[in-house]
Amino acid sequence: MKFSRILAFVIPAIVVPSVAFAALCNSPVSGGLSNPLCTNNLSVFLANILKLVAQIAFPLIVLFLVYVGFLFVSSQGNPEKIKEAREYFFWAVLGALLVLGAQALSMAIKATVDQL
Repeated sequence: MKFSRILAFVIPAIVVPSVAFAALCNSPVSGGLSNPLCTNNLSVFLANILKLVAQIAFPLIVLFLVYVGFLFVSSQGNPEKIKEAREYFFWAVLGALLVLGAQALSMAIKATVDQL
């Protein structure tokens, strides 16, 4: 229960600063509508979305790994609790690899398209 309370404070602290960057878009000079996405093509928009996901995911993964470490320490040799902590560790590492792999794949595709 305490972990969910901590996350309730940590997630907004991570998300709010990245949302504040939306104010950096240029407003129209002639009074017309402005582009709220600050991008003119889909690839830049998707790269920005992936960057935002990574900025949110990596601190959460670090917090989750700290929590898993706490589970290992608090298991005190109990095989059932160690098994549970190992499962949590596996899924935390898998999530980190998924986010990191998505970024690597995105950069590889972008580099390939830029060469064409």
